[in-house]
Order: sequence, then C-alpha cells, then structure tokens
Amino acid sequence: MRSPRLEKLICSIRKRFNHVQVKAKPKPQNYVIPEHADVVIIGGGVMGCSTLYHLAKRGVQAILLERDKLTSGTTWHTGGLLWTLRPDDVQIQLLKATRNLLISLKDETGIDPGWINNGGLYVAHTQERLDEYRRLATIGRSFQIDARIVDPDEAQAVFPLLNKEIIVGGLYNPMDGCVDPTCFVNAMTRSAKKNGGKIFEECPVTGIKIGRNQFGVKQIMGVKTAHGDIATNCIVNCTGIWGNKIAEMAGLRIPLTPMKHAYVVSEAMPKVRDLPNVRDHDGSVYFRVQGESLLMGGYEQNPTILENVPNEFAFQLFEFDWTHFPHLSNAVDLVPDFETVGIKATVCGAESFTPDHRPLLGEDPRLQGLYHGCAFNSLGMMLAGGCGEQLASWIINGRPDLHMYSFDIRRFTLEQMKDAEWVKERSHESYATTYNIVFPNSQFLAGRNFQTDPFHEELLEVNCVFEEIQGWERPGWFAKTGPNPVPTYDWGGSYGHKRNVDSAYEKLLKQDYTFDFPVHHDIIGSECTACRNEAVLFDRSYLGKFYLSGPDAQAAADWLFTADTRSPVGDIVYTCLLNNKGNVEADVLVTPVETGSSGLVDPILKGRGFYIIAGGAVASQTQAHIRHIIRQKGFRVNVDDVTTSVGVLSVQGPKSRSILQEIVDCDLDEEAFPFLTSRLAKVGDVSCRVMRMTFVGELGYELQIPWNHCNYVFKKIWKKGKEFNLRHAGYRALYSLSAEKGMHLWHSDLRNDDNPLEAGLESTCRLEGDYLGKEALGRVRFHGIRKKLAYFYLDKKVPVWGLETIWRNDEVVGYLRRGDFGFTFNKSIGIGYISNPTGDEVTEDFLKSGKYEVEVVGVRYATDMYLDSPFDPDHKRLRGIYD
Repeated sequence: MRSPRLEKLICSIRKRFNHVQVKAKPKPQNYVIPEHADVVIIGGGVMGCSTLYHLAKRGVQAILLERDKLTSGTTWHTGGLLWTLRPDDVQIQLLKATRNLLISLKDETGIDPGWINNGGLYVAHTQERLDEYRRLATIGRSFQIDARIVDPDEAQAVFPLLNKEIIVGGLYNPMDGCVDPTCFVNAMTRSAKKNGGKIFEECPVTGIKIGRNQFGVKQIMGVKTAHGDIATNCIVNCTGIWGNKIAEMAGLRIPLTPMKHAYVVSEAMPKVRDLPNVRDHDGSVYFRVQGESLLMGGYEQNPTILENVPNEFAFQLFEFDWTHFPHLSNAVDLVPDFETVGIKATVCGAESFTPDHRPLLGEDPRLQGLYHGCAFNSLGMMLAGGCGEQLASWIINGRPDLHMYSFDIRRFTLEQMKDAEWVKERSHESYATTYNIVFPNSQFLAGRNFQTDPFHEELLEVNCVFEEIQGWERPGWFAKTGPNPVPTYDWGGSYGHKRNVDSAYEKLLKQDYTFDFPVHHDIIGSECTACRNEAVLFDRSYLGKFYLSGPDAQAAADWLFTADTRSPVGDIVYTCLLNNKGNVEADVLVTPVETGSSGLVDPILKGRGFYIIAGGAVASQTQAHIRHIIRQKGFRVNVDDVTTSVGVLSVQGPKSRSILQEIVDCDLDEEAFPFLTSRLAKVGDVSCRVMRMTFVGELGYELQIPWNHCNYVFKKIWKKGKEFNLRHAGYRALYSLSAEKGMHLWHSDLRNDDNPLEAGLESTCRLEGDYLGKEALGRVRFHGIRKKLAYFYLDKKVPVWGLETIWRNDEVVGYLRRGDFGFTFNKSIGIGYISNPTGDEVTEDFLKSGKYEVEVVGVRYATDMYLDSPFDPDHKRLRGIYD
C-alpha cells in the first residue's frame, strides 16, 4: 500500500505529464544499395554504429542497415550512464575502452560525443554492501581507477542533497560520467563514413540468404532488403529488442527477452548541477544528473515482459504505468528534495534482457557468418564502445582480443537457446536482481532443474545442495540436514505467484551469500579432508563428452590439440586447444579409442577415434570451438555429443583402489593400470570405461557409465565404499582440492587471453608437427612472456574469491583470477598472473625476487608466492604412493 506522501507525488506527476509520440513515420527513401559488402550490420543503435566505426577504421568494407533512423530503437531513450567499475575484470576493460573512445572522438571527428565526466557515487545501506564496494575499489587499482570508499559525511559532501542518515558509506569514483546517445552515435558515424563505412536508413531487412560453402557447411550468403539484395558472408545482428526477429529469418532463436524499462525526469533542481551520478543498489534506484534535473529509475520485481515488439516502433514509448514503477519512495528517502519538485517527463521504453544479464556477442555456433551484438540489459551505452571494438576483432581475426566468454553467445547450450520459457523465466530473475549484491557463489533460482543426471534423486536424499551451471544441476556440497530440493521459481511473488517462504534450499543459499567464510565452510573442509585421507565420491556427469571419429579423425586431432594424440589406444592425454593467436580456447582430456561393440562407452567407429572430456561449465563453448575449426579446415569427421548419454562417477582418495578393485573386472594395480590410462571394464553386467585420472591430486578413478545403468553402478560403489568410509563430496570441495594441486580451471585461471607459456602449460605443447596456434606460440617463445601464472598462499586466514589485487614491492602487478581455501594447508589460496609494471618481459628473476602481498577488501596481507603448487610436488599421491 502506498503512503499518502507517495500518492500525492504520483498525482502531481500525472497532472504534469502528457505523453507525446516523438515522431511520425518518415516517408520512405529511394536509393541504390551496394550489391556486395564484406560485412552487413543490421541495426543503427549505439552497438551497430560502434561496430561499423571499428570495422571501418580497420579497413573493412562494411555497411549498416537501419529500418528507420539511427538511434530509433532503445538508444534514443537510454539513461546514458557510464560507470567504470563492475565486479568483472573484462567488463572493466570494456567500460574503460568506451570511456577512452568518448574522450578521443572529438579530436578525431570534430563532433562532441556528449561525454560528461561528472563522477559517480555508489551508496551503501549495509556493511555487506560496503564490503562489495571495497572489493570494487580493490580491483579498480589493477586498472588505474582511483575510486575510494567514503563515509556518510564524505558522501554527503560529494552529493549535498543526500540523506546521510540512511547510509553507512559509499564508493566515489571520479572517472564515471554520462553520455548523450545521439551525440555519441553522430561522432562514431562521421568517422565511419570518412573511413569508407556506409549507412542506409529506412532500409528494413526482409530476409537472410543461407547457402553452403565448399565443405557443405551452412553459412550466410546475403541479406534481402526493401531496396534490393546484398551479397555477404557476414551479418551482424545489432537489432536489440528485435534481435529474435532477425534470428528467426535464419530459422534460429536467441536467448533474449524484451521488457519495459522506465525512468522519470525531474523539473529543475539548480543544486544538482555538476554533481555526480548516484547509484543506490540497496534501494534499487539510480540518479543521473541532467543539467539541473535528476533522471531517476530502477529495477522492479514485476517488469512488464513483452511477448512482441512491433516493427513500427521507432522513437516511440509505452504509456507509463506506475504499478510497475515502485521506486519513488526509496528515491525520496535518499534524496528528500526529490519529493519537492515536479516531474517534467516520464519515459517507458523497451529494452532487451538475457538469462544472465550479459549481452549476446560473437558468431552463432549454428550458422557460419551470423554474428550477434545485442541484448545489452540496459548497459548498451556504457559497453558499446568496448564491445564494438571486440566484435570487430572477432570478425577480422576470428577471435576477440579480450576474454569475452561471458558475453559469447556460445556460453548457452543449444537446448537453452531453443527453450523460450526457460529464457523468459531466467531473464526475469536477471532483471529483478540487477542491483543485488554479487556474491562469489550467487545462484539463480529461475530455470532450475533444466538438466539433471541419473544420480540426482539419490543425492537429494543424502542432503545434497545443488548448484546450477550451464543448465546442469551439479552437487555443491552435502548439508547436515535435508533433503533440500530446488523449489519452483516464484517470480519474486509477482504476476500472481506466491513467494516461497519455507524453502530449505533458499535458506541454505542465504548462508552462502557472504564475502566471509560461509556457515558450511567446515562441511566443505570435512569433504576435502575425507578425500585426502580416505575416499570420496564425486558426481561429474555434467562434464562435456564427445566422440571425434571419421576418415580425418587423426588429422583433425593433430591440428586441434597441442599435445601428441598419436599415443596408444586407452592413453589419456591432457591437452590445450589454441586459437590463431596462440591463446587457450579450451583444455580437455583426449583418449584414443578403437571401434567397439556399439555401446555408449565403446561405440562402433570408422577407424581410430577419440573420446574427449571437457569441463562441464564451458562444454558448449568447447564443442563449438572444435566444430568451428573442423568446418574451417574441412575435415571429414563427426563430432558426436554423448554428454547426456554417459554419466560419470569419480572415486578419489587413498582408498579408491581398494573400493573399486572388488567391483570392476579388471586389475587396478599400479603396473597393470598406470596413471592417465583407461580400460573398458564391467561392473556386474554393465560395460563402463574406467579412467585412471584425478582433478584433485589423489589416487583416483572416473567411471564413464551408460546413462540407463548409472544407478546400478552407483549402488554397487556405494555399498562397497561404506566398508572404507567412503563419503559424498561436491564441487565446492573439488575446486578447493584442485586449487591446492594447481589444476587449471578454464574461464578463471586459464582463458583465451592466456597462452600455455604464461599458464605454465608449455609441457602440453609438442615440438613436432603443426597445430593451430603453434606459429604464434613460437613468437611468444622468441619475445618472452609478459605475465606468468602464480599461486599465493596468504599468511592470514582471510577469504579470497578472485579480483583481489596482487602487490610486489609496493607496486600493483596483477589481480587474482581465482580464490579458494586450502584445508590441507589451512590457508587461503589465490591464483593469478603477475605482470611487470614496465611492460617488459617477466623473467624468473623478476618473479622470485619480490616481496608479495594480496589486497583483500582494502587490506594488504603478506603471502608466499609459488610458480608451481606446493602440494605434493613430486606427484606421489596421484601415483598411489602415500609415505
């Protein structure tokens, strides 16, 4: 129920604002469009114009098609804010690139891009929020962003209209600001045209031409427009809220949901001129200073989800609906003067949102030559400059310069992209939680149980707390109480849904939402200790699993993988896959196999083939990369995905051999079954592939089991395991153990902006034969590396999660990519890359001669630095040697 004060304010606003349609439909133009282009960009918003700008600047013959006028979609009504700090290192670099572009455009083009560097202030109502801001300030130091924590008095000094009584502090960043969208677009398009880029307004796309290349692969062949056809092999979908309409022309769907998003603009408040913009995450509101007015908006729990946005919606708005704008009360609590002025305008437009609040970029894995640059979740203005630059590199070089996985459309599985209900449900939560604290172990509640494995119900009964990643439910840890099923999504109590009030699962998650050690820290520790001292059982079924087979299987393997895969059948090879820059696109396990008896673990193959295991969190991207290179080279091979046909149980620890020896029908002795080999074996009557491998640095085995027989094998292992104190363990323990052993985790301490030499993986790169990225790697060897992976063991027991700053001799030399707690050492472990502040080569002498500290939430802690993991340096344990 609204307060009388709020009702009075809304009545005042309604009297003062009359909705006006901004423009009438323009008369169509007649012109001749080119018959051919290297790249055709569809959509003339800020992202489309940024992509054109960067492509044209690099000499690409690119044209931009806009169905109406430039900026007429979402861009024209955007709030135009630019914040330079995000809880993600890649996003910080993208924001910095946009800011640098804004600063340079006036000198380059003579047009003011509308950049106002008035600074930004985040305010915190709780100490927990202030800790998040301290983390942001800490990572900012790694990127020369001089943000500082302020107390309530200092916050009020920065923004005098602030009610300091309701906050505990804030984060002030003088590098933040705002931008005029039209000016920004005008500046970029002037430069683009000067460099050969062409723009055609009032030129709607009516269809996409698709054909096949010389290898029989589907690819873009051109676009159809109202003014004629254009031949091209590369289209960029920058149509924002209409993104799916372009995708549907190619018979595809992309994970994008249009929603209404609104803000209001106050009448004149002379005191706000030149003040910084303000973000109140706890109140879910923001203020942008616009001359002598304040623009105010936020993110509500009940946004209007749009099933369809009309094609003819240029420069138009929706009628403002106050039932979907509950932000006034929090706004006037923070800035009391906001209640005393009228509202001169309300804006309710359409914006596009995704299931994880990140844009969709890169080449679509389903259609060669179709790129996306859309769905920016209200962040388009601040990210477009950097994203346009990266997308241009993507198109020209095959891959971006930064690690863009979190924006890459390939992060979603094909099944997720096709499921419109899953996309809508998850996108709603993404919108509604925009201003939530980003905790290290935050979990979505929407779209859960999308993909489960055969062990799910068994594990639920023993109190498993599941985590979701890439659609899969995987074990996180095992609670003392339960069961703890994931509840049906309650939509935040909106749209007539009842809130989940007694969910055991949600209560456990709340205990996990902290920057400190969680309540169940000791439970995870006990799982780790059991693995080191006895044995544990991991369910690893969500791992990506593929067969590579066909006449060119060995040739494809030689080109794809850095390691030698011409090893005997049954050997397990750890290898990297590189891009043409020599950077790591994936790390996988590859096992040469021969034709079998038609089972899932021993299929019939045409000659020698390969069984590939990829990290489950990034399996979709890994498979897409493999398929892309195969298409590019024209290898005659098949890639068969058996991820949802083969379950995986991993028994790890000193007693693992004793447990399994009485279950499987093959000899597990060290000499008969050495490390990194695999065998076909039976558990009862079930054929399995037993693999001698570990991700935790212990004696261990992983069983690849046909899906329909998973529960039978599980029960056999569990029954025997109880005699040896076998216990369950989840991925939180697995990641802790792997950090101790120094195992790599792609997308954190190993990414596609790292090469194997920097990551300590030179041993995986063979000297004989050719492979993708080898030439680039040779240049790195010649010139030396500029950063090096290292392990940091903190002297004090303080939690680290990643993004903490690394100091060497009082200079910033990097930041942690990954953080965990090592229960074996009773110390926090950070993993990150060390760079030389001068930009020179990082030598062993430089690395070993410094005094290192890690800054955690604004405090620097002494740390020991290792270039190799100090855990079991002679690798005795994984060979079954326990002295």
